[in-house]
Amino acid sequence: NQYAYSTPLAQQMTVEHIADRAAAYNVPSAIVDGNDVEAVYAVTKTAIDRARNGGGPSLIEAKTMRMMGHAIHDGAEYVPRELLAEWEKRDPVQTYAKRLIESGIIDQVELDEIKQRCAVEITDAIEFTEQSPFPAPETVTEGVYAP
Repeated sequence: NQYAYSTPLAQQMTVEHIADRAAAYNVPSAIVDGNDVEAVYAVTKTAIDRARNGGGPSLIEAKTMRMMGHAIHDGAEYVPRELLAEWEKRDPVQTYAKRLIESGIIDQVELDEIKQRCAVEITDAIEFTEQSPFPAPETVTEGVYAP
């Protein structure tokens, strides 16, 4: 996402791309436009298929931008506003919705219905979470490791 907290990637590594690090571990890697939904799917599918067929792990570097700070206290003032404005134009949700409409896969009415269903699902999930009791402390490690 271009920054590790407030430090640009170029100031953190001696390699140009995070994916370049995979070579040291003899792990296949790929670099993909993290804002291109279909490209991310294709690269991810390749890595998953490789892993399921015994080929081991892969490192996927999805180039994208974190559009806000790391936490509520982080206003991300260290990121140039012009850079954020450029990345905002590439919002994957907006660009993919536009692609689907332009290709005739979906129309605006269907898209609006999907957005409405998602909003309800998110609201319901938030309410469920807020009303749920905290888990028992002894369950903190459950589901952390594969059986």
